[in-house]
Amino acid sequence: MKPLISSRKPHQRHRGVSWLLLLSIIASLWLAALVAAAKDYYKVLGVDKTASERDIKRAYRKRAQKIHPDKHPDKHAEFLELSDAYQTLSDAETRKIYDRYGVDGVKKHQARKDNPHQHAQDPFDIFSRFFGGGGGGGGGVRKGPSKAFNVDVDIEDFYKGKTFTLEYQRNAVCSHCDGSGAESPGDIHTCDACDGRGVRIVRQQIMPGFITNAQMTCDRCGGAGSMIKHRCSKCHGQKIVQEEGSVEVDLERGAEDGVEIVIEGEADEAPDYEAGDVIVKVSARRSKGQFRRSGTSLYKTLPISLSEALLGFERNITHMDGRTVTVKRDAVTQPGFVSVIDNEGMPVHGTMLSDAPEHDTHAGRDMLFGKLYLEWQLVLPETVDPALRKVLEKVSGRSPSAQAAHTAGGSEHEEL
Repeated sequence: MKPLISSRKPHQRHRGVSWLLLLSIIASLWLAALVAAAKDYYKVLGVDKTASERDIKRAYRKRAQKIHPDKHPDKHAEFLELSDAYQTLSDAETRKIYDRYGVDGVKKHQARKDNPHQHAQDPFDIFSRFFGGGGGGGGGVRKGPSKAFNVDVDIEDFYKGKTFTLEYQRNAVCSHCDGSGAESPGDIHTCDACDGRGVRIVRQQIMPGFITNAQMTCDRCGGAGSMIKHRCSKCHGQKIVQEEGSVEVDLERGAEDGVEIVIEGEADEAPDYEAGDVIVKVSARRSKGQFRRSGTSLYKTLPISLSEALLGFERNITHMDGRTVTVKRDAVTQPGFVSVIDNEGMPVHGTMLSDAPEHDTHAGRDMLFGKLYLEWQLVLPETVDPALRKVLEKVSGRSPSAQAAHTAGGSEHEEL
């Protein structure tokens, strides 16, 4: 008779297989979730799931301009992913499938078609349709002109750093027609005079017996290659509209006076070129009696009285970050004398001290600083107090008694 324990082994083996199967299913679901997260086409385009077709087109246009491989070769893979996202979400049918089944569902849908590659398009062809040219491999889209602005701020903003908003007027591609100038895609027709080429070949007789072919811009479509039946009701066929633009300008601590800060791709838009840059030149206002700057050095002129110049003084100076800098002098201070204080000038741009103590970092001392130069300017009173006058006259030998004694001493000397 066989031992009873042998009859339990198949049951234990079955339980082990079940656990392995369960773990395999969990792992598969986890990997599928990762793939789905990595292929969130809405995040790739930077739009919400409720975005309209125009929102998707606008998002693609703006993002494609910034990461085109001709401008950023290292972003080639990102550009391809952006193109995949746009192809999927710009088509109502594939978007509905993607929303329900994800990327795998879209691939299966394409595979069931007669031509499984029908949906796949060259990413550069998509880009070319938006900007006209710049297809597969070179040239890309040309960049539009920049917008330049001059902004004056307080020197305190250069000392502490500042982020501010700059508002301006700019041209933007019409969101209603996506820069086509037509009320709807059906209103755009290929020019029958040039067959969409934008140019016509014209035969010309240059002299008797000599005929030549000349290429000329199509006079019917103006070189566009297409004709518009009904113009866009928003831009009236101009393809662009005026809008309020705004950019965040980040002035870093210690930046040079007159620094030019470039914000890419925020100037005027147009259907056939990439938006140019906004260039903001930031300069410091000149305030009388306040801190003055030269490079990393700060200068300030301060008044002192006659008694302070002779007897010494202690002065508390409020710096631009609110700290108090104390200056003490016991010696006589000549007019125009300059006190030099280390590490109290401008922050040295680009120097960050990662090992700075916590309390120093809070006080803004996590950078290297230049020198502060304090020039002392003697300010004399309009009138002299009688008591002070007597003291000064006595010290200087100009008091009446001193002058009388001097006169008497001179007479005795003459008599001798």
